[in-house]
Amino acid sequence: MSFGERWIRIQRERGALVAVHGPDFTLTFAELDSQARALRPQGDVFVAQGDTPDILRATLAGLLQGVPVQWVEKDRTRRVPAAAPPENTAFIKQTVGGSGVRRCQFFTLEQIAADVDRLHDFFDLANRGVAVAAISCAHSYGLTMTVLQTLLNGVPLCWAPQPFAQPLMEALRPHARAFLPGVPAMWKAWLMGQVSFGNVSLAISAGSPLTKELATMAREKHGLELHNLYGTSECGAIACDEMLLPGVEAEMAAEGRLLVQSSSTGLGYDETLPGEVFGSGRFLTCDAALLENGRLKLQSSLGRGINVAGRKLSPDEIAAKISLAGGLAGVEVFGAPSRDPERCQDIVARVPLPSSEITVAFKTKVCAALAPWEVPRRWMGIA
Repeated sequence: MSFGERWIRIQRERGALVAVHGPDFTLTFAELDSQARALRPQGDVFVAQGDTPDILRATLAGLLQGVPVQWVEKDRTRRVPAAAPPENTAFIKQTVGGSGVRRCQFFTLEQIAADVDRLHDFFDLANRGVAVAAISCAHSYGLTMTVLQTLLNGVPLCWAPQPFAQPLMEALRPHARAFLPGVPAMWKAWLMGQVSFGNVSLAISAGSPLTKELATMAREKHGLELHNLYGTSECGAIACDEMLLPGVEAEMAAEGRLLVQSSSTGLGYDETLPGEVFGSGRFLTCDAALLENGRLKLQSSLGRGINVAGRKLSPDEIAAKISLAGGLAGVEVFGAPSRDPERCQDIVARVPLPSSEITVAFKTKVCAALAPWEVPRRWMGIA
């Protein structure tokens, strides 16, 4: 079924119903349609950037007008693809991923829809209530579980602009049923923040490994079964609670890396690194894993990407900013296991200065050039 056919059906069945619940507004499916049709692309793409409603409108505009949509994080500028998008490209992601290199990834509508529909069916999202968008909807996980469920399957969306406990409670309160996707760091804050989950029909964690301790806290303190979803931006969702999702096949490749075959695997990157496999339905992840009888157990990441609370960061981008701000050459940045397991990794910076010169004043100066989540937690000097 084409997007046009899906959207006509959604408009016919739900046009007068609320598509988006915001803190001080609602937007019906018919109103969303009207607003999206009034938008115009920026050159050859629709840039979907900003708050969740902005991303929703721009994505719908691209789908309705047959123009590719490029999803861009709120704090980023658009990366112009280094290569022309392949034929039939409908969506462009710009992300770091496991490789640690920020690039563009190209997808057809059918590939993205395969991921959205796989999760819709697996989690029975048609009967779970509203999708709560507390996580970033410019990232694959947030897009697939919220914005794209609204546009492709008519699931109403509840936008929580601030992912903190009190705003989340206020967003949840009016709804009889809701499903809530989050990352482990968010879930830890919510579970410890006196949030009431009585109307949460489905709780999902992704972005970084879910610890047994956090899952136990959710179950024992709140009676909440917290599901652990694993996937990548290149091929979408792969497994839930260590079991491969329907329609996803996987095998072990060199170095114990996981090779995935899935209908939701994208077309490829705008720039390819040596040894990479991405396209024609196959993606070689940067993750080492064990696979036995359909059960998948992740062991470690072999890529250079730094995972800070579910956000993938490029060490080279951070090092370049520190080098420029500090007037230094030879800055190295890498990730190291965090003492807080829900944070996953800490950023470590090694700078070509004596340790005595890595002062508070120096850190303040160079960190002014960084986003808050890019600031190193550990610093190393030459002596």
